Order: sequence, then C-alpha cells, then structure tokens
Amino acid sequence: MVIDGDGHCNEPADLFDRYLEKEFQARGPKVVDAGGRRWMIEGKFLPRPVGNWGHGSPSGFFGTNLKKRGMAAEGQSLDDLAGRLKDLDTEGIDIQVAYPNIMATASLLDDAELAAAMCRAYNNYVSEKCKPSNGRVKPIAAIALQNPHEAAKELRRALKQLDCVGTVVPGVVGARNLDDPFFEPFFREANELGAAIGVHWITGCFDSPGQERFKDPYFYIHMVGMPFNLMIGIMTLVGGGVMEKYPRIKFVFLEIGSAWLPYWMWRMDDHYDTSSHKLSNLPKAPSEYVKGESCFVSCEPDEEGLAHTASIIGEDKIIFASDYPHGDCDFPNSVRKLRARTDLSDSLKEHILWKNAARLYNIS
Repeated sequence: MVIDGDGHCNEPADLFDRYLEKEFQARGPKVVDAGGRRWMIEGKFLPRPVGNWGHGSPSGFFGTNLKKRGMAAEGQSLDDLAGRLKDLDTEGIDIQVAYPNIMATASLLDDAELAAAMCRAYNNYVSEKCKPSNGRVKPIAAIALQNPHEAAKELRRALKQLDCVGTVVPGVVGARNLDDPFFEPFFREANELGAAIGVHWITGCFDSPGQERFKDPYFYIHMVGMPFNLMIGIMTLVGGGVMEKYPRIKFVFLEIGSAWLPYWMWRMDDHYDTSSHKLSNLPKAPSEYVKGESCFVSCEPDEEGLAHTASIIGEDKIIFASDYPHGDCDFPNSVRKLRARTDLSDSLKEHILWKNAARLYNIS
C-alpha cells in the first residue's frame, strides 16, 4: 500500500460563495487578478505578489496547468474527484491525505469570527467532496486558533462528524508561539481526540521568520520561509512542554524534507544539557520527544541521506508525501523514485510509504 501523507486541495474560486454562511458573505474572501489570480481577504492578497508588496509568491494559487503536466484532474481542488483518483492511480497512490492551502493559515487572519466561519465552510466542502472516494481521499480540517475554544469545538466536529483525519497549524501564529498558554483549550481537545496535527506553512501569505529579509527573489523567500517556521514550531512544542503535557497528539512536520531534524534534535539537546540554557519544565531531553510517538516528519523521495536520518530518528517517524497537485510535486514519479532507491531497506520503504502514515492518521 502507498499512503500519500501530504497531498493538497486548493480551495476553488467559488468555495466561499457556495459554502460560507450568509452572514459572512459580504466580508468573505474574493478572487482578484493581481499578477496571477489571488485571494483578497481583509484587504490583503493571499498569497502576496513578490516585490514591493512584500515577501510573497510570484503567481497565485489558480494558475497551474495540470494538463501540461500530464494530470487528469481538471483543477487543483476536489471538484474533479474522478480526475484526481485517476492521477492517484497513475502515481501508484492508494490513499491520499488532502491538506488545505490558504486555509492552512486561517489562524493569522484578523477577524476571528470570519476565520472560524471560513474553516467551517472549507471543512464542509472537503468532507462532502471526499465522501465519494470511498476512503481513498481523506480530508484534513482547517481550524482558526484566534479563539482556541471555538477551534477545539470545530476540531471535534471535523474528526467526529466530517471524517477528517487531522488538522493543520502553522509553526508560528503571528506574535504567538505554539507553546503559548493561550492555545491550551485547543491542544487539550486535540489530546482528548488523539488527533494528528500537521505543522505546515504556505509561503507568501503572511510573515514567517526569516522572510522579512527578502522581497525578491522567490528562491530566498521559499528557502527560509518554510523551514524556519517549522523549526520554531517543533522547538516550542517540545521546549514549551506541549508534547510532554499532551502525549496523545501526533504532530507531523511537513514539506521541508527530513534531513534537518537530526541536526535540530542535536542542537536542542546540546542546549538542554547546558546549565545556563536548561529548560526546567522538561523531564527528558528534547530528542526523546522527537523519537517518541508524538512526532513525525515527511521526506522527499530523492532526499539524500534518508537512511541516515532514519537511523537517528527511527524508521517509524518518516512519511511519504507527494505534494500533489502543486508545482513542487514530481508527478508521476515520486512513488517510483522512492521504490527504486537501493540505499533504503525494504523495511524502511514500507514504513515510509504506508505504515507510518497509517499510524499517524489512524488509517486502517
């Protein structure tokens, strides 16, 4: 079996016209043309254009020509489920876990009520669209952390009523880190549910650590925006005691490869063992939380040193992720590339391709 632990569903241009509650329609997201079709929310472009607008994205989220890439799907949303399933067959993927795009950053909007309503709309949409797949496409819920109690309520609804297999948060939430006590109601509920939480950044939507140095080129923006965001995320989840306090939550750090994690484990442990830096709230070294059941990471199919990474963090920590249908995905070769590798044992390939993701997302 092959489980794609991080595919994507781009929000279709009319999603909020179809699914957003009427009282929010007037201030809801609209699609505009600004160097590519983009969302306009709260007077902001998502993603922002690169250049004088700030550290954004050179194109919008609606422009990728899937036909030129040999894909059967008509678009990047879930509206053409039949086309997506054909693409999964072509790639050799049995089950795909579908993450949102701009909705992965819903927690950074200013209007908490609008953000929560957008999450409800998105979650209703993906639940409805995934149902005909007979379990082959499994949705990830969007949540908005501006109101952690409301986020907890929506998480429970999404997992218990909408058949979502997890949710997604950014590694930093504006001025707050993930270990901020403000978020405790949400993490408490996630722990009660034994939820999977993907830590994922969408480049160019909002400020991310390191991005502020660059307006161009996109090479720099993308290079630092995603890794630094997630590295801070895991540091605060471990260092702030969230993984210690809520051990039933399974966190997965997505779309930046896995080779960074052994280094970051070493650096956290090195600081933990230095008396002037020691974290008083952790009863064990940071690396022990990464090696435990609380932590997973995705890999790239052609990533160098993957066997070495697995030898340090454990072969039960790494999942396969295609990033379909985004421009970064290696359709239709990602599964083939990983299977063809001679530097990985059959056991490690089996764990990466399905066993670890099945455990992470509770897929039987």
